[in-house]
Amino acid sequence: MYVLGIDGGGTKTVGVIADEYGKIAAHQTVGATNQNGVDRNKVESELINLFSSLKEQNESAFSNLSVVFAGMSGVDRPDAKAVMEKMISTMVPNDTKIVVDNDGVNALYSGTFGAPGIVQIAGTGSITFGINSNGERGRVGGWGYLIDDEGSGYDLGKEALHAIFKEYDGRGKKTVLTESILRHFNISLPPELIHIIYQVGKSREVISPLSRYVAEAADHHDEVAKEIIHHAGRKIGKSISSLAQQLFNAEETVPVVLVGGVFNRSDLVIPAIELALKDQKVQTTLLKPKLPPVGGAVIKAIQSKNAAVQDGFEEAFLSMG
Repeated sequence: MYVLGIDGGGTKTVGVIADEYGKIAAHQTVGATNQNGVDRNKVESELINLFSSLKEQNESAFSNLSVVFAGMSGVDRPDAKAVMEKMISTMVPNDTKIVVDNDGVNALYSGTFGAPGIVQIAGTGSITFGINSNGERGRVGGWGYLIDDEGSGYDLGKEALHAIFKEYDGRGKKTVLTESILRHFNISLPPELIHIIYQVGKSREVISPLSRYVAEAADHHDEVAKEIIHHAGRKIGKSISSLAQQLFNAEETVPVVLVGGVFNRSDLVIPAIELALKDQKVQTTLLKPKLPPVGGAVIKAIQSKNAAVQDGFEEAFLSMG
């Protein structure tokens, strides 16, 4: 049985044809397919490129696809989901089952291998998404950087800037973040940051990369940076505990998959997350994903045919990916 898993986002889209043993028959990466940020004609063009390449690589596997599972960002609205389903239906064999869903499923199953649990995504933005054993779903956060995205790279960068201006005003503690971030922008004083930060439509992409200086400062025992990271971890922990309490029984130990650049420094963030979870009396197991997100999409595709992932899937998938 061959299935196609797709992980589609605002930066790139990855497609993999594989079987239930994890053996990859074809794989390809194309551009963005998030309808919230890309024109629909462009989305269709990228999908055409994806499917054409997969078919060219292995026409036999493509012609015998059982399921396409497309875990995509930007398909939460019914109309956007319907558009994606229609596009894909024109590009695959007629009897292929098509399932379009949120890309959070990919991230979750990349760590749980199709089992219930929670995925905590903390990259440029943040969101907490989960599925329980009854198939019920929930989410916490992810409402955009202007009002939410707690614990994200943007959140860390914003708090670093806040700390810099508090020090400059005499309202806050001294921090090495000032020197690091001024050097990053090649400027001399914090007020010079204002015209950089408040560029129309640019704030998020300017602020998010500053999160790395928070980790560097914490490594140098900067108290302000350590407080920022601690608070970010507590916020993430609170989101996880909130969703766990909504979806799971108190006696269950919930697997939580940690995905995103913030967790590149899990040594700094995880202790605070664990403290928040302990305060809320939520039992969890924190996991780093074993597969890339598209691997989670392949697993969901296999499940969509009421089939099971076979032993050795992970090793085979990673060895050929």
